[in-house]
Amino acid sequence: MGAINASVGRAVVATSIVVGCCLTGQDAHATLGSDGASVAANQQHLGGARQVQKLAQGERHELRLPSGIVVREYVSPGGAVYAITWSGPRMPDLRELLGSYFAQVGRRDSHPHSGHHRMTMTGSDLEIRSSGHRRSFTGRAWVPSLVPAGVNPDTSLD
Repeated sequence: MGAINASVGRAVVATSIVVGCCLTGQDAHATLGSDGASVAANQQHLGGARQVQKLAQGERHELRLPSGIVVREYVSPGGAVYAITWSGPRMPDLRELLGSYFAQVGRRDSHPHSGHHRMTMTGSDLEIRSSGHRRSFTGRAWVPSLVPAGVNPDTSLD
């Protein structure tokens, strides 16, 4: 009986992460797969402070939002937002962060693997890693087909 309760508990946490990120308000409007011009629009809409760092393969735009959430958008040399990371006291709105890729989150061919406070999801051209607990959430999402050559999303995104 304990194993069943633990499995149900893990499923509830994973579902809460996915659902919670869809219902948390309008905190992040970065759109995965969009062009680099969306970064300035995100900053203006959200009222956050932005810093830009040049990388070997593109740029990292960091938005510090009034809510305490930090969103980093990784823009390729070709101008596409290929990855997004987040950290803060709550989950950002993944519907906004993922844009058209959000539809893959609930599809049957995606493969969510959940732990107590973690979610890993692989879609047809989308990877998501998220973890968190009360007032401390982090995550990353990237589009493998847009990631520049020589960039490893597992080690290059912070």
